[in-house]
Amino acid sequence: MKIFLSYASQDRAIADSINHALLDQGHDVFFDRDDLSPGEEYHNTIRAAITRAELFVFLISEYAIDPGSYTLNELDIAEGCIKQVSGRLLPVMLRPIPLDKVPTFAKTVTLLESPGNITAATADAVYKIAQRRQRALLTTIGSALTLCLVLGGAVWAVREKAKHFTPVPTSSSTSTSAAGSTGIAGTKSSTSGDTTGAPTVGTDGAEQVLVPAGTFIMGDDEESPKREVYLDAFDIDRVEVTTGRYAKFLAATGSVRPPEDWDALKLPKGMNLPVVGVDWNDASAYCAWVGRRLPTDAEWEKAARGTDERKYPWGNETPNVARANFENAAPEPYDGGLTDVGTHPDGQSPFGVQDLAGNANEWTADWFSESFPTSDVRNPKGPASGNGRVIRGGGRYEPADRMLSTKRYHAAPETRGGDIGFRCARSP
Repeated sequence: MKIFLSYASQDRAIADSINHALLDQGHDVFFDRDDLSPGEEYHNTIRAAITRAELFVFLISEYAIDPGSYTLNELDIAEGCIKQVSGRLLPVMLRPIPLDKVPTFAKTVTLLESPGNITAATADAVYKIAQRRQRALLTTIGSALTLCLVLGGAVWAVREKAKHFTPVPTSSSTSTSAAGSTGIAGTKSSTSGDTTGAPTVGTDGAEQVLVPAGTFIMGDDEESPKREVYLDAFDIDRVEVTTGRYAKFLAATGSVRPPEDWDALKLPKGMNLPVVGVDWNDASAYCAWVGRRLPTDAEWEKAARGTDERKYPWGNETPNVARANFENAAPEPYDGGLTDVGTHPDGQSPFGVQDLAGNANEWTADWFSESFPTSDVRNPKGPASGNGRVIRGGGRYEPADRMLSTKRYHAAPETRGGDIGFRCARSP
């Protein structure tokens, strides 16, 4: 695998150790920049190497994130080249750094941190990424061969049928019918099926529903300013990400820290409960792993309240146990605290999205802000930075009045809580 190893010059010793470990695995590593001549040729060579790389490894330290460090230029180039970050970006924390100091792009996947041998941990993470790439390639090749066999069989069948085909005389009486044009007697022809409202299914098997493009009223002048916002169409998971789906993510990535209370969960029992105890970076990494993203603050609110300014996803009626899991003080999330996703259909939103109130709070993509520019009314994405990410939904502990679809919470991205989960979205 072609790897670009990005590091600050002050971290040369540990970078050299990681480079040798990766070379021992048989990888082609772009590591030593000292032989390059300074100037435009230097920059072009770096850009070309990053573009060709199948994996960008970014070693994070106080030196690497210094505003004057060239590693930030390399990270910017990688951000422009890498569209699907899962399996293409590996940020490695060499020493503890406040998360708000880490560049945003480096936090789009889970940071690799190890209290032990960082060289061994990095080599292990790269090995697992390479194994996944190899399995995916073999799967693709196998699918292509299967398709060729199927097509070949279909062609053979058509040829065999053609040998024995006897034309049927045409007649004007059989070309049309009262039901409309026909191709075969008694069968109405159709050029396309009606797929209006048909759900899509993500690579993790999660069903998504389409929220169509258009305007809606966001805010209520209490939690946020009341204003008309336009959003492009987007798909959003019908229910929250479950423990069963998250377990597959943990097994596939190998280097992601398990959620809080994960040891108390006994799979497959509880596999349909929403996963909680994940921080924002974990949630974002999962969505990237399945080719999606976290919903924006505005997208979440539109999915929940529709276009009629309703108070709750189901309407304006007071919450009850048929609509949501709330005011639940059970001490263990996976033992009485949470309910299976999709078990409160009376509480679904006008778009058919479930569990948007109660059960688990949900991370969104946006940084939190109490003020909003009056001009930011088309696909708003919140401020560029902040101290906390927006959380929505009102978890299982909350009373009824804190489950309003306009209610906004926030927490530092590294926060983990027994009632904080997430769902994914994507732009179709």
